[in-house]
Amino acid sequence: MPQTPSRLRWTLPPLWIMAAFLGLQLVFGYYAFMLWTLSQGVLFAVYWMRPRREWWCYAALSIAAAVAVSIGVAWHSTGNPGQYFLGLSGLQLIIGNVLQAFIAMVGVSFLIKRGIRADTLGNLAQIGALHLAALINAGLYAVKDVLLVLAQGHISEVRHTALVEKLPLAFPDAYPVLATFALSHAMGAFLGIMLLVPLALWVLEKDNRPGSQRIIRSALIYLYLLPMLLYLGNSLLIDPDGSVAAMLKILLLAGVVIFSFLHGWRGAALSVAVVSVLIALDDHFRGGGADILEMQLYISVMGALALLFGASVDELRRSRSLLKIDRDQLQQALATLATSSRRSLSSEELERKRLARELHDEMGQTLTAMQAQLSLSHQRASNDEQSNGIQLLDQLTQRLGRSLRSVVNALTPDELDQLGLYAAITYGSPSQMCEYAGVNYTCEIYGDSQLLDRLEMVTNLAAYRIVQEAVNNALKYANCQNIRVRMRIGERQRKILVLLDILDDGIGLKSLGQIEHGFYSIRDRAAALNGVLHIQNIFGVRIHVLLRQ
Repeated sequence: MPQTPSRLRWTLPPLWIMAAFLGLQLVFGYYAFMLWTLSQGVLFAVYWMRPRREWWCYAALSIAAAVAVSIGVAWHSTGNPGQYFLGLSGLQLIIGNVLQAFIAMVGVSFLIKRGIRADTLGNLAQIGALHLAALINAGLYAVKDVLLVLAQGHISEVRHTALVEKLPLAFPDAYPVLATFALSHAMGAFLGIMLLVPLALWVLEKDNRPGSQRIIRSALIYLYLLPMLLYLGNSLLIDPDGSVAAMLKILLLAGVVIFSFLHGWRGAALSVAVVSVLIALDDHFRGGGADILEMQLYISVMGALALLFGASVDELRRSRSLLKIDRDQLQQALATLATSSRRSLSSEELERKRLARELHDEMGQTLTAMQAQLSLSHQRASNDEQSNGIQLLDQLTQRLGRSLRSVVNALTPDELDQLGLYAAITYGSPSQMCEYAGVNYTCEIYGDSQLLDRLEMVTNLAAYRIVQEAVNNALKYANCQNIRVRMRIGERQRKILVLLDILDDGIGLKSLGQIEHGFYSIRDRAAALNGVLHIQNIFGVRIHVLLRQ
């Protein structure tokens, strides 16, 4: 059974692609401009963007176009293309018309093996790989043309659809001219690829089209610059070696840099193409008197650097966009975490109150009953030994009661509910601890004190516990004489901010490890309220805590 077309190794591309490809090969091959080998750019783009099973068709069409262009150039130059071709050997025909169809495959294969596809081009590494592939193709293309020169025995160029500068290899300075010839043809192939391939990828790959209208609208400025640039180009006829030419080059280069910065590699591709068209027009008006090698070098360096610069700008913008997305996601995660932490603190505080209430009600009543029974037993004691034992039990019961009250107060400070945040910090447990330890304690408040009434239970408790923990740590480890607490409260962007500043004049922290291991409670409470903890270890310890509600 014959194979179905879908299983054939080689397939025909769509007819419209074949027609467009052949037309471009004929136009760019026949109307070669300053050795800008645009036909190589078309061939490279088609190989890269189309499946490999279609390459054979493009290679055949490229060979046919090369033969047709050679016939046209020979006809325009000698008027007798048959006689021209009779003078060529089979090797010369193969080198001149066949090899170029396969040279572009080398560079494209180089990109494919590295996983760089036409629809993913855009970052700096991929643009750099495209430059390297273009250089490989350019080198092979130059080698092909040098082999053709060696096979023919003379050096010739095609300018304005005609053969010019036919020089035999026998003249004295032939090899320096041959080296210039090879360099010019290499840069021409490089330019053909770097001018057409980025534009083709931009226009034909849908992933590269977003934002194209904005770029095209911005490019309309070139329509305003075009008359001026053409005038400057024409003025080169009057002063071809003067400062006008340098001004034109600087102006063109500035436009390329600005457009690359604004629109990335697509802007670079468009602006370099516009510059090439302007140079072509200038060369036409001057009658082809420009230095080809100089202009090739100018466009090559400018185009390569512009594409790399534009790709780096695009990559930077993508990185900024991804960073913004990550930052937004992080902010959302932090907000979710803060909300969850606030709920956990609220649940914890409710549980603390329940335990404190149960301890106070159950244990308190039991201890009260025990004390009453011990008092009755003490009155009924028959001897001093029983009386002393009962008195000892009574002291233990009283100590247990004080411990119970301490635990209940630690679970839920009554002073915070009864006095409020500022009074609890100023006159409550932190102040009493300092008084018992003989340490001078001061507390100050700044800002809008009316905002204290709007603080939630979780925020009040967190601020109170932070001050209590900081004062307790200072009394235990700082060997200090003074502790100062400052609280500043304000409102910004509909959020209440509470800033706590606790300072002691003690010996300070011996190592940074104490910051990591000694302030877990303070840090966790600050994080739960989307706050910030900062510790200074200069002339004592200074703790800054910012709480947000």
